[in-house]
Amino acid sequence: MDVSTEPKTGLIESGYSVSGCLFWGVTLTLLALLLAGAWYLLRYRRAMNAQNLLVQELREGADSFRYLVENAHEGIAVVQNTRLVYLNPRMCEMSGYDEAELKALPSFMPLIHPSARDEMMANYQRRIAGKGAPHRYESLFLRKDGTSYPIEISGAAIVWGGQPATLNMLSDISDRKAAEEKILYLAHHDSLTGLVNRSVLNERIKQTIGLAQRSKDPFAVLFIDLNAFKQVNDTYGHEAGDALLQHVAQRIKQQLRDTDTFARIGGDEFVVLLAQTKGSLGVKQTMARIEAAMAEPFQIQHHNVHCHVSQGAALYPEDGASVQALLSKADRNMYANKCSYYENNNSNPPA
Repeated sequence: MDVSTEPKTGLIESGYSVSGCLFWGVTLTLLALLLAGAWYLLRYRRAMNAQNLLVQELREGADSFRYLVENAHEGIAVVQNTRLVYLNPRMCEMSGYDEAELKALPSFMPLIHPSARDEMMANYQRRIAGKGAPHRYESLFLRKDGTSYPIEISGAAIVWGGQPATLNMLSDISDRKAAEEKILYLAHHDSLTGLVNRSVLNERIKQTIGLAQRSKDPFAVLFIDLNAFKQVNDTYGHEAGDALLQHVAQRIKQQLRDTDTFARIGGDEFVVLLAQTKGSLGVKQTMARIEAAMAEPFQIQHHNVHCHVSQGAALYPEDGASVQALLSKADRNMYANKCSYYENNNSNPPA
């Protein structure tokens, strides 16, 4: 039998023999490591994608927040150690300062009207100390040019750069205040002539009665009515009638003192409260001045319009000791004067 001299082709390579168990063990280990690496890589990529997405969302959120802050209608300011450390453009616009000027201020006090500085500083100190402070209130601020303007401010304690600070939102409420003042003005004044109305007149007569009861000083109420006013409306129109009422009010007011109250109580009727008058003689002198002032014609829509007034007075206390009694007496005396005027002009007074 021939014995072959060629090497066997079993698990012998280069002089080493590898068992099947070892081979498959190493193979499976390498495969497990490969799968673990792939799994880790996949998890890493997912984590990176999530992190990138989170960073993108944070960046978009920060950009949106910055846009809202920089374009807010309210002024926004962060105050730390009484100094302004952050301001949005609206705050600069409201105050008249630029950002560098505001940050260079030694404190926020130059922005506050002197009348409101104590309150503002006290609220700031309470808020920094964590004590109770008004969340929202009104105050008065100063612009760079020295003019004042009303604001509504809300504040909260925050941490800025690791240090205590306050976040403040401010609204310029000049328009709202102007609207409120206009409403209040219209509630107490006649919208056509600007004179005070009946409610203000009654209150001032009541107050004057109270003062006169203590001081014993006399005063008078003067009732004034335009004659033939309807004829002006019928001839020239209601716009001309309104213009005549305005001119009459201005001319009569020039004959009165600052201490007197001049009111329009409706239509073509006016009332004057003559405070501290010198009895009936002082009243007659005032009535004479008004009569003389009415003698000159009014220029209304390029027309010369003559206007005569009827007047009637009531003296306190002889003609009445109450608001209604004085007004009624003055009204009756005025009507008697009106009847005399129409009789002298051969016409009938209006009903």
